Amino acid sequence: MTKVVPFIYEDRDDLYANTYVLIDDDKKCVVIDPAKAYDGLVNYIKKNDLTLKAILLTHGHADHIRGVDTLVNAFNAPVYIGFEDLDMLSDTFTNCSEFLGENITVKAKAETLIDNEILHLIKEDIQVIATPYHTAGGVCFYLKDSGILFTGDFIIPHGVGRSDLPNAKPHEFNKSIAKILKLPISVKIYGGHERTSTLETELRINQYLK
Repeated sequence: MTKVVPFIYEDRDDLYANTYVLIDDDKKCVVIDPAKAYDGLVNYIKKNDLTLKAILLTHGHADHIRGVDTLVNAFNAPVYIGFEDLDMLSDTFTNCSEFLGENITVKAKAETLIDNEILHLIKEDIQVIATPYHTAGGVCFYLKDSGILFTGDFIIPHGVGRSDLPNAKPHEFNKSIAKILKLPISVKIYGGHERTSTLETELRINQYLK
């Protein structure tokens, strides 16, 4: 089973975004959505003798990519993002950092992901599920054996991400959510904000999933 270590940033300046470290039994790990340029995350990986295999991005908004270059500089790990979000890494308008009065870009070169791609980075396979809506290239990451799903800002516990920002695809929601609704209801959801949930809980209380 894959261990999930959340880094929950409850700093208003970081828009309360979440980062997750996935660790296997061989001490290989991936980081999902490094939301903050945080030396503590680098130190955690080094202190626990982990090998960072990749940095996975659910989407390209500024509050989910701030820490990419910090990790790349420390570990020279590859970066993956959905194809239609690739330009957001270098565009302060579409990644919305302009709206925050910042100039956030990623210098590292990223590789792109496609729907249903299987990533063999740690012991457990990671399935890419393309979920355009919040952004055009938004993806979720699904680990079937562990029953866990990383949704970024597509599904935020008890809600969904907004669809009025640059590069959003609001009309894709129904098609995207249909893919998630095919998963077992026991799946644990790790969103880009807020605490964890389950698909069963979201089906019961999340008005957008009804």
